[in-house]
Amino acid sequence: MNPTSWLIITTSIMLSTTMITSTTHWLMTWVCLEINTLSMIPLISKPNHPRATEAATKYYLTQTMASTAILFAATTNALNTSNWEIHLTTEPVATTIINMALLMKMAAAPFHFWLPDVAQGTTTLTSLTILTWQKIAPLTILLTTHNKTNTTLMLLSAVLSITVGGMGSLNQTQLRKLMAFSSIAHTGWIMATITMAPNISMLTFMIYIMATIPMFMLMNLTTSMTIKDIGTMWTNTPHTMMVSSTTVLSLGGLPPLSGFMPKWLILNNMTSNNMIAEATLMAMTSLLSLYVYMRLVYVSSMTMPPHTTLMPLKWRTPNKEHPMATSVLTMMTTLLLPMSPKM
Repeated sequence: MNPTSWLIITTSIMLSTTMITSTTHWLMTWVCLEINTLSMIPLISKPNHPRATEAATKYYLTQTMASTAILFAATTNALNTSNWEIHLTTEPVATTIINMALLMKMAAAPFHFWLPDVAQGTTTLTSLTILTWQKIAPLTILLTTHNKTNTTLMLLSAVLSITVGGMGSLNQTQLRKLMAFSSIAHTGWIMATITMAPNISMLTFMIYIMATIPMFMLMNLTTSMTIKDIGTMWTNTPHTMMVSSTTVLSLGGLPPLSGFMPKWLILNNMTSNNMIAEATLMAMTSLLSLYVYMRLVYVSSMTMPPHTTLMPLKWRTPNKEHPMATSVLTMMTTLLLPMSPKM
């Protein structure tokens, strides 16, 4: 890609997201969402492959549909209340439409169908951007309007997302599709407490990003596309296998890793608000995702792939340096649990 085009696209993505976090006007929010969507289309279709073109088309249609719904609901609210302020949106129907459109943008169930295909159709690092950075803008709007949000809708979407994320990843062998379903499940955990404790939702999102970035960095470094590919990871770079296994276990939310912290806080908050049935259902359906993560760890660290040499390890490791961010974020996904009382 032309360096000038690359600079314009990345700047547009970063500035549009930053402006959404600071604006209070619905029209400005809609414009920034559209700029964000249009800036992602060239990145998704960059591989110049029919699957990438399909992914770009699906991403464009769903994001544009959601943005149109937001503009329609904001206009309806302005006609009835004579204001365009985000935090003064009081029309119940408009609020519900906006919430459902933001759920579609974040790929929360039942509006999740586009995400696995889009993540599979583009490059690894673009998939990482879609699963992490592109969720910041809609999540910011949801956090801004959390006191007007329908709690029942958010809880229903949360339970559905965790269930769909777990069941959808059971029969997956493609790593990017598997990480997309993981993103859907984590979006459900974020939605669970967004109306009651938005600070816990923000913490959940931050820890999800911290665990997802190293995983995608390692996938990009080792050019792993399927579960079978990570089965040979330890024969080439044993330390990479340790990093990926730790990160995957943290994504699964097992103690004493950092991924256990948000689930612990969310379930504690829900039980203290007498949502025991919902909390129990979420904890049980998350076992589906945990099974998939444990399968990844088993394949990457506990199985021996076929090899033609007498040596179990290939000492000629690839001449690639690990980014410092991977090591730092892996340490954070492992060691942050003792800080839970401070959060």
